[in-house]
Amino acid sequence: MAQVMRIVWGKIKPGAWTEYKTAYQECCQIAGRIDGLEGRWLVRDQSDEDAAYSVTIWRDMDALNTYAESDLVKNTLFPMLDPYYVGKYVSNVSTIEHQEVH
Repeated sequence: MAQVMRIVWGKIKPGAWTEYKTAYQECCQIAGRIDGLEGRWLVRDQSDEDAAYSVTIWRDMDALNTYAESDLVKNTLFPMLDPYYVGKYVSNVSTIEHQEVH
C-alpha cells in the first residue's frame, strides 16, 4: 500500500487565526499518537491570512480512513474546529508518488 497525503483547505473566520491555531494544537494533544499518521502540519496561507491548510501524511488509505471515521474525530475534534470555518472547506487525498526529505 502506498503512503497518502491529505490536504485540507479551509477559510477561517476573519481575525480568528490565533484561536483556531490554539484549538488545532489542542486537537493534536487530545488525539495523541495516531496509528498510521506519519506527519502533520498546520499551514497559514501567505496571501490570505484567514486561510489554513492542514497537511497530513498517512501510512496508507486504511489508516487515514480509520482515523477520519473514528468517534474521536466526529464527536470531539471536528466540533472543536468547525466553529472557526466560514463554510469554505475542501479536503483532498492523494497518493505519494515520490518523496524527498532534506
